[in-house]
Amino acid sequence: AWEGMEIEEKCDALYTFTKDSLNTLLDADVDVAMVQIGNEINYGMAGETFQPKIMQLLKSGSRAVREVSEEKNHDIKIAVHYTNIRDNAEVDSRASALQSEDLDYDVFGLSFYSFWDGTIENMQKVAKHIRETYGKDVMVAETSYAYTSEEGDGQGNSLAGTDDIVEGYPATVQSQATMVRDICAAANEAGAIGVF
Repeated sequence: AWEGMEIEEKCDALYTFTKDSLNTLLDADVDVAMVQIGNEINYGMAGETFQPKIMQLLKSGSRAVREVSEEKNHDIKIAVHYTNIRDNAEVDSRASALQSEDLDYDVFGLSFYSFWDGTIENMQKVAKHIRETYGKDVMVAETSYAYTSEEGDGQGNSLAGTDDIVEGYPATVQSQATMVRDICAAANEAGAIGVF
């Protein structure tokens, strides 16, 4: 829907869509506790890749959430979400930019896939750094692990389940459960507010 729009039009459309969606949900008695204003936005959002334009979009989404939250007297947290947390300097640069641009948000979301994003210990290090340096809550916004290397849905696998398996966690149902449990425990230990 945003194709062909200039950045100002995109910001207006994102603001309106966010407000309309939230009002519809809240009017239907859905208890909205958090809104993520962008998914894995390291490399772009709504067709924009220039960081100042992405920041404009984020500010439009944030403003819409805060306005609805106030109008409805309903506390709604705002989350931003980044990936590629293996690169600690990049994560810090993202958080620093959000702070310097004075983006109004509450939760810094991390994608953490142990087969792509480094060790559990590094995820904890990143989560603690964001909390301690920037004073934001942190959550693991995405995670998963393979239980098989077999192809099962005709769509191809993003994880082969062979050479990309984490040592100690073979591609089995039990290892999938163990990995997810270990990620949840490690995130909790690092002070994260939750895991999706």
